[in-house]
Amino acid sequence: MNGQTESMRWETKVFIFLMISSCLVTTGICACFSSLIILADEDVREGLPQFGYSGPAEKCPKIPAGWVIAKENTFDKNLNLWPLGKNSDDYDITNLEMADGVLHYEVDALKGVYSRQFPKLDKNLWDFYLTAQIQKVSGPRDAKYGVIFRVRGEKQLFFSIRDSGSVRVAVHEYGGWQDPLFTGYSKYVNAGEINHLVVIAQGDTYTFCVNEYIVGSVKTTKHSWGKFGLGFGLDAGDNAVFEIDNFNIYAPEE
Repeated sequence: MNGQTESMRWETKVFIFLMISSCLVTTGICACFSSLIILADEDVREGLPQFGYSGPAEKCPKIPAGWVIAKENTFDKNLNLWPLGKNSDDYDITNLEMADGVLHYEVDALKGVYSRQFPKLDKNLWDFYLTAQIQKVSGPRDAKYGVIFRVRGEKQLFFSIRDSGSVRVAVHEYGGWQDPLFTGYSKYVNAGEINHLVVIAQGDTYTFCVNEYIVGSVKTTKHSWGKFGLGFGLDAGDNAVFEIDNFNIYAPEE
């Protein structure tokens, strides 16, 4: 692999079908009943949050007073040395370009793939406020796209959305995918349009926002520092094009 992708190990959709039927015949009357149970991952159970934030809609917090921009990526220039150009391996063929103040990323998935892009110039931060504008210009409805943070080698967190409204913070470490920090659903995801993502880390609290509304909030002390990037999840045979702008990171002034 070229170091930016790996074989996707998304959870396999599991369907458990249980049909119980019974017929009781008493005094010439037949009473029948049946029940159907289907269990699946968040793609099938759209609109049914599993855990994380499930309260009423709340506006996303603003950048805390006194915080300053730590890394700016407006993509007018390649100041942070994103690895522009074409790459290919057994899993995908990619092309990362910068034009008209936007980062363009095209992915042809040869296999199920988790495709990642990182700038060479980055910072390790404890507390931060990450913002990014991401649009899926073309591609399948179930493509995942979003931001990566707390990156330390293969250890990383992936905050992703799908056009369906699915939101998730996946955990990658120990050579594979672990239990996510949260999964759920948000009506604020705008399919085919620019989506403004925000990740806020303050102490042990993480807050996740889509288009100015909170979609998840969790507490954990397990992931305390790391760098930042972009992540995309596609199935074999998929082609997708994404555009990214204003990938900026704020932090307390040093």
